[in-house]
Amino acid sequence: MAKAVNKTQAKGGRDARNAATGRAIFVGTVSDVSKKNPKTSSTVKEISSRRRSALQRLANR
Repeated sequence: MAKAVNKTQAKGGRDARNAATGRAIFVGTVSDVSKKNPKTSSTVKEISSRRRSALQRLANR
């Protein structure tokens, strides 16, 4: 059974996430596509937390 995947385009690359859990499956750039590994997973989490905290700071002005 195939899993549902959400693909997102972004400037400089794209990523795919499991539709049910939201976890990253792979991250792609213009030059390369790489499957998710612990390093990309931690990088995505770090960027996500930075964005979330930045949005909270904007909301609490």
